[in-house]
Amino acid sequence: MLKFLTLTLCFLSLAFSQSALQKKIKQDREKKAQEEVKALSKELEEKLRRLEEERRKLEELKRVEPPKEEPKQEVKKLVEIFNKTSPDEAGAIMNNLDPELAAEVLLNLKDRQAASILEAMDPKKAAEVSTIILEKRRRR
Repeated sequence: MLKFLTLTLCFLSLAFSQSALQKKIKQDREKKAQEEVKALSKELEEKLRRLEEERRKLEELKRVEPPKEEPKQEVKKLVEIFNKTSPDEAGAIMNNLDPELAAEVLLNLKDRQAASILEAMDPKKAAEVSTIILEKRRRR
């Protein structure tokens, strides 16, 4: 009986020490995981702060100097072509162009040439293109 009791006590002692050890290991793992989460959170906050700072700089640059609209290379080529074309022919061609593109081309022509071409265009199309030109000039 004494042997049984001693054996039971040893078993209980061993079970208790394993349970305490497992608990300690679990606590250590949780602590380590919490530390990792804190470190990652801190890193993310720092990256977010830098990103916000860059966004503010970008916004400041936009306010200081609005982007200048340079005519695209394709538009420049069209402008050269329309400079060499008679207003009647150019007006007929402009009637078939996208209004935005037509407006962009006319904006880059000399005023007198653009007016002659608008005069040669279909009145509805000329009115639509003129409206777009007006909007674009307001933005510039």
